[in-house]
Amino acid sequence: MQHWDVQTSKSGWFTASTGRFLTAELPRIFTMLNDPAGWPVEPPQRLIKTETNVVLGYSFANQSRVELTFEAIRAGLVRVNVQHEHLHNADELSWARHYWQMLLDNLYSRLLCEPVHAAIAFGKINLFFAVGPLQEDGYHQVASLYQSVNLRETVIAEWAPDWQVSTSGSLSQEQLAGVPTDKRNLVVKAARALAKTSKLKQAAKLQFWVHKNVPVAGGMGGGSADAAAAMLAAASAWGLTNYDASLIPAGTTVGADVPFALMGGAAIGMGTGHELTEIAQASKLHWVLVPNEFGLSTPKVFAELDRMRAAGGQDPAGVTQAQISAKLVTALEAGAAAEEIAPLLHNDLQAAAVSLRPELEEILNLADKVFALRAIISGSGPTIAMLARDANDAIAIASRLRTYGQQAIVTSSPAGAAQLVL
Repeated sequence: MQHWDVQTSKSGWFTASTGRFLTAELPRIFTMLNDPAGWPVEPPQRLIKTETNVVLGYSFANQSRVELTFEAIRAGLVRVNVQHEHLHNADELSWARHYWQMLLDNLYSRLLCEPVHAAIAFGKINLFFAVGPLQEDGYHQVASLYQSVNLRETVIAEWAPDWQVSTSGSLSQEQLAGVPTDKRNLVVKAARALAKTSKLKQAAKLQFWVHKNVPVAGGMGGGSADAAAAMLAAASAWGLTNYDASLIPAGTTVGADVPFALMGGAAIGMGTGHELTEIAQASKLHWVLVPNEFGLSTPKVFAELDRMRAAGGQDPAGVTQAQISAKLVTALEAGAAAEEIAPLLHNDLQAAAVSLRPELEEILNLADKVFALRAIISGSGPTIAMLARDANDAIAIASRLRTYGQQAIVTSSPAGAAQLVL
């Protein structure tokens, strides 16, 4: 399946993005895409950007333009990313999809590529997070409103002598260095859980290549997204067919957020967060995410909330059951404007996260200065999500945040479900 992301600008133009994994050496792939005369489709009008083995840019007669970027996963495995901008209407959008489908399929055939077992899943934020009583098993009853965001984790599975994990991505080297590369990684745990739940007697060991865009230990479910994608990639590598019913049970044993990473979209999570009810959200929301280099341990944040509640005279085990805001659900389903959504955002863990890392308060206070509608800590933190009015406003907010020395990631929600990709 070729996955497409489609964005619409304020002026009504479309941007379509996709990609393809190719099992060939990068210089050869780059050379073929740098020779439009050899393409099986009408060539673009002119070359507008080139950096050997890194990027190619072309313009077309309809005034649209494309940027091709090249991501070396390992020797002999490359992902070609396509971003086609300034498509004026739905007909041009359809034309671009057909154009790149034909070209990438042709490239795949000419290079004699082998199948790649790859899957994607998306990070998440919590628009609403209420924490109920501490239970005997040490977990808390929660009520969460999840949103998947357009920050993609990609996982590739290949047969190997032993379980291994390699990481790359848009994150800092410090964050990537903190990701386990052995059996402790959630991708290995998830694959083995799927093998067990699917009753696969002899599951071949796998090497996982994980490309990360979701901040590590940031309260955005990056590890859970990796686990969700890993199960799909592993099922493909093992040749499993009837595994759909095994995904949620296997994912639940790995982490409370994994079932939502499999589902994507927008959903209410109850219990420990894995009892999911999908929401039919009527419109997109636009966000600017402010990650932090330090992580926050989810158990420690919950423990700090319990301490704060006890200090205030509340028994952590005796607080009332957490409930979702009905007003927020209604607003999302009705396609309410971001200005109406903003005052309904809530996170019971926010005060505990700030208590552990007081510097988060300074970032939250930047919301007014950068003209965001609202700022909220995502999950257990430390990533902060700032709600924007629309896509252009999100870009402007990100620019202002950078003048204050903050990292800023522009994204939107909801994104889709975990899925296999070419």
